[in-house]
Amino acid sequence: MIHRYIFLCSFILFLASCGPAQENKGEESTGTLHLEQTTDYLRIMNGDQPVLNYWLTPQLPDGLPEHYTRSGFIHPIHSPSGQVVSDGFPAGYAHQNGFFSAWTNTTFRDSFVDFWNTHKELATLRNQEIVETVKEDGIIGFKARIDHLSNAHGLILAEELTVRVHDRDDVFVWDVRSEQTNITEDTLILNKHLYGGLGVRGSKYWNAKDTTNFMGLADFLTSDGLTRDSANHTHPEWTAIYGDLPGGKAGMAVIPHPENFRWPVGVRVHPDLPYFSVSPITEKAAFIAPGQTYLARYRVVVFDGEVPVDLLSSF
Repeated sequence: MIHRYIFLCSFILFLASCGPAQENKGEESTGTLHLEQTTDYLRIMNGDQPVLNYWLTPQLPDGLPEHYTRSGFIHPIHSPSGQVVSDGFPAGYAHQNGFFSAWTNTTFRDSFVDFWNTHKELATLRNQEIVETVKEDGIIGFKARIDHLSNAHGLILAEELTVRVHDRDDVFVWDVRSEQTNITEDTLILNKHLYGGLGVRGSKYWNAKDTTNFMGLADFLTSDGLTRDSANHTHPEWTAIYGDLPGGKAGMAVIPHPENFRWPVGVRVHPDLPYFSVSPITEKAAFIAPGQTYLARYRVVVFDGEVPVDLLSSF
């Protein structure tokens, strides 16, 4: 049944501040939105306000071991007022970076592969290329190719990540489409696990391990009205992380598409850390067979102030 569902998903059509800027490769715009691309990153702006960065080249802050090197993630993520609600290479948890896709507990050719925890030195993710940029009336974005690489087996999943940012400034809204294709001749088993799939890492100001910047723990809220203490491994229609920042309260919410695998999808809400994972394998294993594609779609809403419950429920 899982095999048939993942196969069908492949036919359904639906719809980061880690290094200095390098040579500017170009700029495209539509309305108040515009896209800037340098050697290291692709940035989407709304007027003079940054919305998000996507990292093209491998990033590794000074002082971290080489196994934390990563690209193909979104950070920083900005609110309309300019607050940064994500974190990259966070203190104590340098394997979590902004908005990213990675499976944690997988089996491939009878060996364990963990794409999420790069410090285990088993696998990593790497941006391969920008396939295209997207420019439509009121929307700007890009499609990137991301390689999910096992240190032992090489390339296993080839992901096409499409990000489309909408032209509005009361909140920042962007849609994400992730298509992960198993390009090998062997099945990748996604074992039942606490988390894995989509990862969302919140601000450094919510990380108690970051003694320089910590202001207080993040708050969580789901569509069911559940919070940090009660939301873990439930199946909400949306999940928000938010909290106090130097310029006031802000946060972001993720709304999985209702045609996603096992919707409403399970969510891992950590009891102490500022992160959550939208994960279809919290209760049951799954797999991606050779040549098949796992499709997941999300709407991301980045906001200032309290969680805009009515707005999130209207999408």
